Amino acid sequence: MNIEQFISKLESSDAYQNNKAVRSLVSESRQVLIDLADGGDRDAFMAEFVKFKDRLDECLNSGISKSNVEKEKIFESLKFDEQYLDRLNTLSDFGFFEVGGSSKEGDALIPGMLEVFDSFTPEMLKLAVTFQEPTLLLVPECSFAAKVEAIDAHKFMEGQIDTYQDDLYKKSDSGSEKIAGWKAVIVDGAKEMKLKEGDDPNQRFDKRVEARKVARRPGEKGVERHAYVLLMMESLRKGEPTEMETYTLLDDDPALSASGVPDADWDDDNRQVHFGAYGPERVSDLARFRSSVGGDVLMNAVESSESTTETYTVEVDYDLTLAEVIKAGKFESVNSSIRSLFYSDKEGKETVVIELVHLDSDIGTDEALGELDKRGYRPATVFELAALGAAKPDLQKNFPILSLASSAQAPTGKTLWPILDKRDGDRIFNLVWGSLNVGEWTAHTRFAAVRR
Repeated sequence: MNIEQFISKLESSDAYQNNKAVRSLVSESRQVLIDLADGGDRDAFMAEFVKFKDRLDECLNSGISKSNVEKEKIFESLKFDEQYLDRLNTLSDFGFFEVGGSSKEGDALIPGMLEVFDSFTPEMLKLAVTFQEPTLLLVPECSFAAKVEAIDAHKFMEGQIDTYQDDLYKKSDSGSEKIAGWKAVIVDGAKEMKLKEGDDPNQRFDKRVEARKVARRPGEKGVERHAYVLLMMESLRKGEPTEMETYTLLDDDPALSASGVPDADWDDDNRQVHFGAYGPERVSDLARFRSSVGGDVLMNAVESSESTTETYTVEVDYDLTLAEVIKAGKFESVNSSIRSLFYSDKEGKETVVIELVHLDSDIGTDEALGELDKRGYRPATVFELAALGAAKPDLQKNFPILSLASSAQAPTGKTLWPILDKRDGDRIFNLVWGSLNVGEWTAHTRFAAVRR
């Protein structure tokens, strides 16, 4: 692993995200370390690297207790210890555990209260306090189909029938019935949501979704299908379904696109949970938004030799130049060469399903391309990558996303690849060089790909 990859991995860690001193240190030292590494003076580089590591340790060992005390106060005020126990009961009632509370064979162990506590930063919890009935959810990392099957197999409402799903949920589903890990999320848990401040119910859905994303505070997310279905389970178990009068627009769902806005509620007329979708032009004063925080840490992950994927539907507008597509993405930093190095002969708009393939090991370019091809994928193009970054701006804050379909040659002869990444918390659209070496892409990397 070279120094750039080391720093990239550090920037993806909780220590970097949650510690301002660590972020400042990385920002200050990044270029110095890279220049020394490129210069070839190993002794000078190692001396500077040791100093960097010593300062990093100092940053990591300072201010921890104060941060935890702050978090504990918020946890106590929201009674998350009681909520945690209640969530375990719900998961058991919907068949996610064996009788007696043990995990099923092959499933990840349920995280303990301390692990859940550690998955949230103080900033997240400060946002959660402002939510309408802040509700802690434990979300199993399995397919959406498996969660729907759990609801349909354990009906708590009189006359309840199987869940309705629009086809778009099935097309964009991923994962299996096995639980590969757990994520903790805090959401707006009110049974019927009030309109968010600034949300205009007289606007089209696509305009409302766009405005809502702009209005979000740093660290605040919307809600997607996996969190919503767990919230629905909580309400069904208590005999009071979420949203019998209003419905939630799933503004963080992978199925959200320029041609469809996914929504969810309880359909009392048909006595079923409803996961539907509306056209972007629809207007309704019954539609609401929910906020969430967390979900960034996969707890108790089950080791697997298979790769995992996440699926997102985006629209690529080939009537725009790449520079215009990138501008729409509102990246904080863009490598100036990207705009001039790549172009496309295509015209019109095209909806594409992009899958983020996680090969979960350090890997070289040739090997990664071969693995994608073997699994029936082609690499996503730079236009598709730019459209993904514009449509799903928070994704690259979790991991670097690489396009191996588009490359350019640097004056030095090195091959440059487009990548969505982050630096000091900022979203960047960058070019990184590769030499086809084994292990040049870290295990944290996601490869943007499209089914052939």
